Amino acid sequence: MITFRRLAILLVASALMLAACSIPRDREIKKIDKVSATTADVAAVYTRYQQVRNAATELLDPKPLSTIETGPALAIDSGSFEVSQRLNATQKQNTGEVEILDIQTPRFTTYPIWYSTVIRDGSRDVKRVQVFERTSAVDPWLLVTTPEILNDTELPQIRGDGNGDARRVRPDDGTGMAMSPNEVAQAYAKTLADAKAEEASTIEDDSFIDQMRQAAATNAGLEGVTFAQTWAAEPVQYALRTKDGGALAFVTLLRTDTYTVPDGLQVTWPAGSPQQAFLQGGIQRTGTLDYYHQILVYLPGGEDKPRALGQFGGVVSGDVG
Repeated sequence: MITFRRLAILLVASALMLAACSIPRDREIKKIDKVSATTADVAAVYTRYQQVRNAATELLDPKPLSTIETGPALAIDSGSFEVSQRLNATQKQNTGEVEILDIQTPRFTTYPIWYSTVIRDGSRDVKRVQVFERTSAVDPWLLVTTPEILNDTELPQIRGDGNGDARRVRPDDGTGMAMSPNEVAQAYAKTLADAKAEEASTIEDDSFIDQMRQAAATNAGLEGVTFAQTWAAEPVQYALRTKDGGALAFVTLLRTDTYTVPDGLQVTWPAGSPQQAFLQGGIQRTGTLDYYHQILVYLPGGEDKPRALGQFGGVVSGDVG
């Protein structure tokens, strides 16, 4: 494990392009046996990420984001840009000091490869636990997940191998834990969909679950409106072994809120809310809003229940029928 603070990020753009897009030899494409990234690689990737993201934020244009992000992380950020555009609002660039607190670099023999970092944002009272992935030797590093935790949240220590490289956990490997990363993702989805589900007893009743249940209760309380909510878990792709024999898993959940309105009624939302941005005309019959939530789940070694340490999410689409 490599841990450092106050990393000086002073790399020029030309060096960034070389670091991100250098052309490998054929043998490097076919077979590898190395850690995913070096400290210098991580610094270069993050500098480029900040530059591109700030440029996209200034324009509220999600197109540049596709060169530094992918998957649900890109969908969440693109959704936030769309909300700001529709509400004629702006977003603040991240120009403050950023600390790279920790880097975890597993060893790989095939692509895709990935690493995780812990970033402290000097302008906000949060840390971001991020995963960057590279699908081939000629592709750029892209952010794939970025749950946020409070600054005082303690993360479990990651177990290294004989070389000090971070150990990965297979998504279906539940050895030494109450369940596997894939099983915990499914359990979270079923627990959030139904508080009385059998799986609810296997998950710690954490702050993320409480927050989602409170939001659902508020929506269900709209007078004259029938509200329904579904949850689905994506297969887990990124998980690290902790020193206690457990795992730190990055879980992605898709949430869909559906509103059904009787004839003669219309549902609207307060100005400035994401719902109002995506469903500007309100709902007169049916309407749906889709959200992605990326949660950081700790599966303790032994039989203790898994719990979410942090999350990042937002609305990604809306539709009326």
